[in-house]
Amino acid sequence: MAKKAPKYASKAPGRPRKVNQVLLDRMVELRRQGFSHREIAQKVNRSVRTVGRYLRGVSPQLQLPTTPKRVDVLAWCSARILAWVRPHWKLTPKEVDVMLKRLRKVIAAKDPLTVQWLAANEEPRSEFLLYEFLPLALRNMDTDREFERIRIEFGGFDEWIEEDDQQK
Repeated sequence: MAKKAPKYASKAPGRPRKVNQVLLDRMVELRRQGFSHREIAQKVNRSVRTVGRYLRGVSPQLQLPTTPKRVDVLAWCSARILAWVRPHWKLTPKEVDVMLKRLRKVIAAKDPLTVQWLAANEEPRSEFLLYEFLPLALRNMDTDREFERIRIEFGGFDEWIEEDDQQK
């Protein structure tokens, strides 16, 4: 007579895996950041041998001391705008949104080599933000605020358009 499979047995053959794709992706990312197998094993709560078996052939990315650290220019500039400009100019959430959209357009219009240069060097990035982007953006913000003040004071321009349509 054939043996019955125990109730607790899974449908898949063999034992369940200790590493799934999400964990493997995390281990590969940690290895590329330069962590050792032992450090990765501690972080993902697996043995050094398991980590070594799954990461065979994945080498760490070496960072030379002279290699500048690259940052996301848009994120860096956005953080400075939120930290410095928003409190000083008392920007509303709508104004911040408009300013960040303008920033995205200005950065997208730059050639890729300039963006890489800004990503690698903090001084030109600061100069770009302080001398190239912010003066124009704040001037536009003043214009937008003045336009909004006039619109509120005169009750909006939609009523004027309706009056013109009725006169024709």
